[in-house]
Amino acid sequence: MKRLLPFQIRVHPGPVAGALFVAVANAIDIAVTVRWPPAGTPVRAAHHAFDVLETLGVGFVAGVLIGTLGSWLRHFPQRARVVYFVGATALAYFVLGQDLRHQAEYVLSGIFGQILFAVFVALSGVALPLAHAIGLWCGRRRILKWVIRLIALGGITTSHLIVRDDYAGLHAAIEWTAATFLFATAKLPLARIQTRRVGRLAFAALAAAGAIAIALPPSNRTRLELFRAPGALGAWAMARTVWSGPPAVTVAPPTRATVGDFEVAPSLPKLTEQAPVVVMITIDATRADVVFDKDNAKTLPFFTDLSKTAATFVNAVTPGSQTSVSLTTLFSGRYFSQLYWSRYGKGSSRYLYPAEDSAPRFPEILQKAGVLTALFGGTNFLANEYGVARGFTETKVPTSRRHSMASEVLDPLIARRSKIGNEPAFLYAHIMEPHAPYDRGKKKGSEFEKYTSEVGVADSHVARVARALAQRFPTRGVLIISSDHGEAFGEHGTYQHTKTLYEELLRVPLFVRGAGVKARHVRTRVSLVDLGPTILDLFGIATPPGFMGLSLVPILRGDGGVLARPVLAEGRLRRALYSGEVKVIEDLRRKVVEAYDLSRDPKELRNLFDDRDPRADAGLAALRAFFAEHEIKRPGYSHPYKP
Repeated sequence: MKRLLPFQIRVHPGPVAGALFVAVANAIDIAVTVRWPPAGTPVRAAHHAFDVLETLGVGFVAGVLIGTLGSWLRHFPQRARVVYFVGATALAYFVLGQDLRHQAEYVLSGIFGQILFAVFVALSGVALPLAHAIGLWCGRRRILKWVIRLIALGGITTSHLIVRDDYAGLHAAIEWTAATFLFATAKLPLARIQTRRVGRLAFAALAAAGAIAIALPPSNRTRLELFRAPGALGAWAMARTVWSGPPAVTVAPPTRATVGDFEVAPSLPKLTEQAPVVVMITIDATRADVVFDKDNAKTLPFFTDLSKTAATFVNAVTPGSQTSVSLTTLFSGRYFSQLYWSRYGKGSSRYLYPAEDSAPRFPEILQKAGVLTALFGGTNFLANEYGVARGFTETKVPTSRRHSMASEVLDPLIARRSKIGNEPAFLYAHIMEPHAPYDRGKKKGSEFEKYTSEVGVADSHVARVARALAQRFPTRGVLIISSDHGEAFGEHGTYQHTKTLYEELLRVPLFVRGAGVKARHVRTRVSLVDLGPTILDLFGIATPPGFMGLSLVPILRGDGGVLARPVLAEGRLRRALYSGEVKVIEDLRRKVVEAYDLSRDPKELRNLFDDRDPRADAGLAALRAFFAEHEIKRPGYSHPYKP
């Protein structure tokens, strides 16, 4: 029996050469498509340098693994193939596991989901060894090797063109498969280069540069630039493995917040002595700047009128850039990291939801107090069992992932309103206009124009509800209109929602009109987290401990607007906190921090954290102190990444 050779660390030149190809493609993409950084040439130079170094770092690690194991097992080809497959499968699980799991549950409506997931991971694991084998075989054939190289070039070009603002794992998989094709077809030329002293020195220099990149993390400013391009293979690898977050700030954190620690009694006097009928409507993906833009007055006649006849909160923000996250916070009064999230649902509807979270939702409190509660939802996960808006006595939601039309949601609400007598009642609806692909309004025009026209569709439907409420309950009806999040159209390089915590996604409209409400524009920053305590207060019910918001009823009466509680938002393991006019964002996956002065820099382009502005340090200290105190802590549970 052949003995295993002594274990020696060797660097295979192939992965290093493949990584160099990826780095060159990234450099071209950065130069052509990534906007010039506000800090100028030094930051762009650092962006290019670290992207090359970190991509080479990935190649260096792969070269060490392939070179060392290949040398160790060169007399045992079958074992080498097994080791290669196992390693590639583990890598596929690490990089693509979440995306593959969802696809496995989507196919066949969740039947054999676990089996399909294992199959998908295994097939993804086969991809690299197969690409390697095909590349080696084609590399010995003059024409085929160039065909494979063109395919690899097309693959990496495609990676830079598609879904540039999302799916980092997919980009990594495409790029490394392309690199594998290339270095496999170049085995013979690489072997010849290695026989020369200059060639050996060149590969040694590239490998050393990759090793240095692992030990030398870039600055926060450079990291932010690295993630602006979809091909940031090296940056993602380093962020997921060796980088740590920015160091703890030296500013002392604020004293422990008391909000949520105790019960808050309802405020006095009440807005109305009669049993209130409160109707709340949240409109999907609606930006505040679109609603408040005077140029849209003809498209949005009802919202334009509402801004004159309602308490209009011009600085309202949402606690999340995803519907399920923001609405769960609205109904529970707790932020994402304070709740327990687990996979729930069947087939294509199976995602992370707070179905097993035990925190009370305010509709449960209303129901126990004898208030009629009814929900009319445009999406299926608003059903009680998903935990987002648990506690409604009556619910009407779709049973599939198809989004209901606004008329399908609001017509039943209007009909239910006509059956309410003298009892107190809370009716809630969530409508899905506007929502990508923006096909329920104008059929022509730019994406933003079609989107704005869909906001107009929502405007006309909400106007019907407002008229019906005012006609039936002129002295005790209260209408609340807001949105779950905004929508991006290229700001900060992203589109639609979910992906960031910038103002285009967090700033939402908020109107309150009805009995006892003073019509005016309110500039105090408020949040959807305040709506639960507000609605409980409208019904004269105390807000129990655990709710992180405060009632807006005093502001609705026309009193002062000081609210002593933090305003935060979360999404995709990002956390944001508003501290005066400064907003601080910490990204736990990318290991970066941002801070912006919203009064002077509303487009969020100049990062105060990189300028060492003391307000950024203070905000980051407050952000970290809040979650250190309030985030949920359970054995074996860590906050999940919710795509």
